[in-house]
Amino acid sequence: MTSTHRCLAQIRSIREVSQGQAVPYVGRSRIGRLVLSLAILVAEEAGLPPPDLPDSIKLPEGPSNRLSELSRRCSRLVDISRHLSQPSEPLAERWERGWHQLLEELLALEEELKLGLISK
Repeated sequence: MTSTHRCLAQIRSIREVSQGQAVPYVGRSRIGRLVLSLAILVAEEAGLPPPDLPDSIKLPEGPSNRLSELSRRCSRLVDISRHLSQPSEPLAERWERGWHQLLEELLALEEELKLGLISK
């Protein structure tokens, strides 16, 4: 399985979890795996050493538009997932908003990854 296909599979698994009962714990874990896979994909394409932990990736100057976009999305996933919390009545709106933002970001990331597959 290529790095791109791995990321696409992980996006599907996060979507599955987002509709179930185990969203907060399992979802954050799956998001972390996606962020790491995405950071590895970007590092591979940029000729950088692969990261060991899920986090934003810093690119050298002058990366392609595709790598810049994937790196930006990786950072965005890290930011969004940091703020996802256990659902509770006082935080219900924030929790729903966070998951909505995450799912929108996943959709855009999925489209970007699929474009990369087509152009190869």
